Amino acid sequence: MVPLLLLAGGCATTPAPNTTAHEATIAKGPWSEVPAVEMSSGDGSIPIGLLRDVADALLKRPGAKVCDPQTRRPIPGLSTEYCSTIYVAGERGALSWRVTAPVSGDKGSCTPFFQVEDEDYPSAQVWVVGYVHNHPCGAPPSSNDLAAWPTDAFKPYVAMASVRLVPGNPLPAVYGNTAVEMASAIVAERQDGTRIFLRYFPTGEVQQWSKSGARWVTLGTCAPRGNSRSRTPRCSTEPLPLLRE
Repeated sequence: MVPLLLLAGGCATTPAPNTTAHEATIAKGPWSEVPAVEMSSGDGSIPIGLLRDVADALLKRPGAKVCDPQTRRPIPGLSTEYCSTIYVAGERGALSWRVTAPVSGDKGSCTPFFQVEDEDYPSAQVWVVGYVHNHPCGAPPSSNDLAAWPTDAFKPYVAMASVRLVPGNPLPAVYGNTAVEMASAIVAERQDGTRIFLRYFPTGEVQQWSKSGARWVTLGTCAPRGNSRSRTPRCSTEPLPLLRE
């Protein structure tokens, strides 16, 4: 497998007084506010049912939907991004989609955990797939979003390969004959109350859930820009055309 980038896992926070550094880099799951979603055959990527439940819980958090109505930009000190790790847990014939409790960041970024301890399953039956976070103003994935992926279970400082399958632990997660794909996601709410659900893959495809079509629609293929200060990714169609439903 070819490494996509170098990435140190964990969250850049200071451990609480009674928390070890090891515990501070591991997320606990599942998040009690988001029920696990049993995996079904057919789609090996993040299901819309899980993202709807995440949105119901995540978008209630302070600042998660705060956006300047004039500039359509987050408001410093008020807008807040929250990140949860997405993972699957269980056995080959009985996997479920789960998320961890969120960690907060600032108006434009947050750092998720890339290691999970699930209360129901041992580490050998837990596979980290990606992460989900909110964009207060409903923007598409940024360059930083597209560059951040879980690290390999056996090489913790090397990110997953530039393929969709989840390596490590010690075998890729498989449900029946379907291999689980790496993907991350964004949930957001527009000023009119409609919600946006996006999922994106390490191979660059960005998809949006179409409520009217009841399916995932590919908006384009994107990659981080070489300039690390640029938040706008390079996409096959620019600007990336979000669905308006």
